[in-house]
Amino acid sequence: MSNLIPRPGTSPVLVASADGQSLAPPLVSLPEAQSEEINLGELWAAIRRRRRLVAVTAAVCLLITAAYTARQRLFNPVYEGSFNLLITDPISAQTEGGGSGSGTQGNVIEQLARNTSNVDIPTLIEVLRSPLLLDPIARRFDTSAADLAGRIAIVTGGDRRQSAEGVLKVALTGTNPVQAKQQLQALSQSYLNYSQQQRQQRLAEGIKFLNRQAPLLQAKSNEIQGELARFRRTNNLLEPNLEGGALREQVAAQQVQRRGLQAERARLQSVRRGIEDGSLTAVGFQEAVSTGPGGAESGGGSGGGNGGGVSITSRSQSMLQQLADLEKQLAETRARYTPSSSMVRGLQARRDRLADQVRSSQIEAVDAALALNASRLATNQGEINQLNSAFRLQPALIKQYDDLQQRLKIANDNLAAFLQTRETFQLEIAQRTVPWKVIAEPQVNPEPVKPSVPRNLLLGGLLGLVAGAGAGLLRDRLDHVFNKPQDVREELNEPLLGHIPHISYLSDVRRDERFLLEELDRTAAEPRDSATGDSTSASKTTRASYVASPAAGRSGDERQLRYQRFFYQEAFRNLYTSLRFLNAERPLRSVAITSSLPAEGKSLVNVLLAKTLSELGQRVLLVDGYMRKPQLHKRLGMDNLRGLSNLLAGDVSRWQEVVQPVAGYPNWSVITAGLRPPDPTRLLSSQRMQQLISTLAASGDFDLILYDTPPVLGLADTALLAEHLDGLILIVSLERVDRSLPREAISRIRSARAQLLGVVTNAVREDPSTNHAYGYRYGYRYGYRYGYGSYDYRTAYSYYAEDDGASDGPSRSGLASTSRSSTSTTAQPERPWRRGLAGLQRQLRRGLNWLDR
Repeated sequence: MSNLIPRPGTSPVLVASADGQSLAPPLVSLPEAQSEEINLGELWAAIRRRRRLVAVTAAVCLLITAAYTARQRLFNPVYEGSFNLLITDPISAQTEGGGSGSGTQGNVIEQLARNTSNVDIPTLIEVLRSPLLLDPIARRFDTSAADLAGRIAIVTGGDRRQSAEGVLKVALTGTNPVQAKQQLQALSQSYLNYSQQQRQQRLAEGIKFLNRQAPLLQAKSNEIQGELARFRRTNNLLEPNLEGGALREQVAAQQVQRRGLQAERARLQSVRRGIEDGSLTAVGFQEAVSTGPGGAESGGGSGGGNGGGVSITSRSQSMLQQLADLEKQLAETRARYTPSSSMVRGLQARRDRLADQVRSSQIEAVDAALALNASRLATNQGEINQLNSAFRLQPALIKQYDDLQQRLKIANDNLAAFLQTRETFQLEIAQRTVPWKVIAEPQVNPEPVKPSVPRNLLLGGLLGLVAGAGAGLLRDRLDHVFNKPQDVREELNEPLLGHIPHISYLSDVRRDERFLLEELDRTAAEPRDSATGDSTSASKTTRASYVASPAAGRSGDERQLRYQRFFYQEAFRNLYTSLRFLNAERPLRSVAITSSLPAEGKSLVNVLLAKTLSELGQRVLLVDGYMRKPQLHKRLGMDNLRGLSNLLAGDVSRWQEVVQPVAGYPNWSVITAGLRPPDPTRLLSSQRMQQLISTLAASGDFDLILYDTPPVLGLADTALLAEHLDGLILIVSLERVDRSLPREAISRIRSARAQLLGVVTNAVREDPSTNHAYGYRYGYRYGYRYGYGSYDYRTAYSYYAEDDGASDGPSRSGLASTSRSSTSTTAQPERPWRRGLAGLQRQLRRGLNWLDR
């Protein structure tokens, strides 16, 4: 409706009024700065609002990616070839494939001589990609080593589950498959030559190392052998271990002999005790001596025995024989004689004397044997002590001997390993074998690998989604306004009562302060005069004056005016229908129409709604409550000497005195704002204003009373007035008002305990799209709600509008064809480049508008 509203995202600047009094400061603050936290809900809502822009951006990115991929695939394809290189022997446990040394010692010496360790794969890969190996190949193919290295990729073999670090896969990319294969072959040969050179170099250096170390090892072995010989001469032994064992055996034998001597001594002592106490007879002594260790039984009377040093001499043997004979005679005599006979007593006396002599002789023999036994024990103990002393010296000698033997063995083993490794190196140098092997020949894939169509399309799609989301969020950030009625309904979550389409010839009414009602009447009457063929001077004058106006110059022709008149009439009729069904129990009587900011077209909406309702036969009273800057009297061509301010101030006693009928509309009356008061807020909040609202509603003279009020934000007038009304309608201008301001206005209305009936969207710009249109549907949500779809209201007008002449009526093809045919006859010719520029601007504006939908 009106284009004079603040820029999006800005708050209205309150300036001083015409009478010098400054307007009231804002009662409600603008929305606070957004929190630092990211609101995903708002981001998703912004992306949904700009879904077409997101989709188009994503599609463009995907198309650009597809086009670039196709171009690269056709004109600059990249081929890939590869070969596999075996760098370690999978069978041998050694690092290199040469001969083995003697055991573990030989392996260690060989590794030291080769000057190698475990393969460092990352370092090896860097060497293979270094200029040292690539420069000759690069010069051969007339390229640089850096470029060749950038196209080479070297990885270990195997798969994800198990890697094969002994195998390297060398891959090369290039735009020429033939040249790529030649470069791969050159690389494989260069790598094999490099491995052979490195192997020969290591072997040669190893032989030099071995030749330097061998004389030193030989001298070391000779030195240890000399030390061993001196050790044997000094200690007078050959094998300390064997000689120590012999000493232990001699000590054991002496200990066995000592135990025998000790046993013999105990037996002799037992024999002596038997002789002394008389328990051992002469016969028993003879038996003890003859059965002892080393003893011998004597035969007859002449034998002698040795019982461990106890010997029976011939004299002793004779005495024992005599004693035995006396015992025999005494026994025979006792058998014939009595014990008291002289024969018996004589034999007993002789026996006793002889027994004493035998006992003394036996004791002397036993004592001599004991003395000999003691001497033997002493000798045995001395020998044992001497052997133990000699054995105690053996551990130190054995340790020294073992150390010499171990050193000699190590020296001999090292010398043998060095000599054998040197022979092995000499054989390997003579063989000149290649340690690495190509196990997969160089091959180039005939199909290009780059660009990858699936990968590029996937990346293009992802990039497109990200870019689309970014473009949508940026567009929403830069254009933080409502673009469609659906946006208002979804954002505010309030009933959408109607939508007012853009009327081009009313766009400058506020700026020019024109007489709105007269223009509306002319637009309704002039087409009828043209249809009947009336060419009166009055009609021509009216038409000329209208065409000369700025708005008429932009509209084009009369048929365009008929379309626009139909547009706004149907819009306000649908708005009235929505109001009727908002409250079925009690019809609405007092309704205020307001906006968030000034100049959103609320006054024009009031005028057009009142005019439409009066044409429908409804009795309408339009009250101008905007006493700070009244507009209705200018739009309707009325005087403003007496009005609402005079009535509230008490200058007029009856409200009927300030009611003015609108000429030509018997059902339409107006109460203008009146003279500007010094404090409008005090008048609107007075008890008299409340009584006036109730009186007008209860008078029964009007079916609907419309109040034109100031904007909600910044002023308290609307909140004070709406508190006593049946409801409030909020005007939301599309593509102009920041999204946060209507929400703030609704919050202000709720805080004033006023009833918000719903919102009405107002298109302040003309839709450049020729296909976009508004349809009408009704749904229940907080009463009846007005919605918009894809139904073309131009088609509705073509079908329902009254056509007085077949040639003058709009065709079914829509507004565009009518506009072109009419413009060709009425518009003045333009330069071609201007027409092209204007058409391009329209197309751009149309495209941007389509993206914002």
